[in-house]
Amino acid sequence: MEIPAGDEFYFQWHLTERCNQRCAHCYHASYSSSEELTLSDLQAAFGEMERALSVWNRVGSFSLTGGEPFTRREELFALMSMLDLSHVVGYYDILTNGALISDEDVARMRAATKLRRVQLSLEGPSAVLNDSIRGDGTFERTLAAIDRLKSQGMEVAVMMTVTRRNKGSIPQMLDVLADHQVDTFAVERFIPEGSGAELHDAMLTPEEAREVFETVHALGVAERRVRVLMYRPLFALVDKDDPTVGAMCSVGTNALTIMHDGTVYPCRRLPISLGHVLRDGLFKIWYDSDLLWRIRDPENLADCAKCDLIAVCRGCRAMAHFASGDCFGPDPHCWRPVECIV
Repeated sequence: MEIPAGDEFYFQWHLTERCNQRCAHCYHASYSSSEELTLSDLQAAFGEMERALSVWNRVGSFSLTGGEPFTRREELFALMSMLDLSHVVGYYDILTNGALISDEDVARMRAATKLRRVQLSLEGPSAVLNDSIRGDGTFERTLAAIDRLKSQGMEVAVMMTVTRRNKGSIPQMLDVLADHQVDTFAVERFIPEGSGAELHDAMLTPEEAREVFETVHALGVAERRVRVLMYRPLFALVDKDDPTVGAMCSVGTNALTIMHDGTVYPCRRLPISLGHVLRDGLFKIWYDSDLLWRIRDPENLADCAKCDLIAVCRGCRAMAHFASGDCFGPDPHCWRPVECIV
């Protein structure tokens, strides 16, 4: 189902930090997953989310992820059952690298009533490029997982994290995804954090970011085999008049991230603790956070406050944070400041 934008509240829910892969650009700094919530704590955390959604009169959308969520297979399926039965949940996705998914897992996922799609990641259209980032053998394993899911009628998405290394391979990537009947494709800009904190040279320049966004937009408009999603800040700079292009940064407006230990972040790529889902509760976190209130006021957002696209963009707060140490600063990839209407 599609949820009207004004009705949706999104939770990115990390069940674990454990992972069977070590991708060079990963935003995780540790894979120990110490103090990860037990199943009963996960159920209590969902109770907090469910109460908040009910009070806010919002429809919940969720991404269940990790680390690798299939390292906690039974906890994952237990939470899926809860989400399936909840009256405030519209749909959820599973974000996975796919390597641990079995035929039995696919059958169990097919039985879920609110699972919208399974998202996997590829960083290039060939094993040489992808495996140089995600590890040896991951290209073939990911394609095999895609084929396994598609053979059972599952909807599959692929995410690509764009760096200077793979930015030129997006057209070829779409050809590969079309061959494997992938349903949707999206790109995310690389942010140097976690395991990828030292890879500053992999980060796009503003000129390269503009080229990537314009290329993806042109391909998305023309592409008929794979749906290209463009729900990201800065896409509005390419086409501000198309409501399917671009999206506001969700920090402080309609999203939160729940980490493996219950810590709550504004988003996963902005790892500033707002509190703990069980000890503090979501109402205190959402209404008492000075950080969220400051971000909600566009006058605090540096150059964005002076831009005529403030109502549809505002840049990425996480990108600003890791570029300058200031999440209120300008998105370093924005190519429009000189054209702003002051």
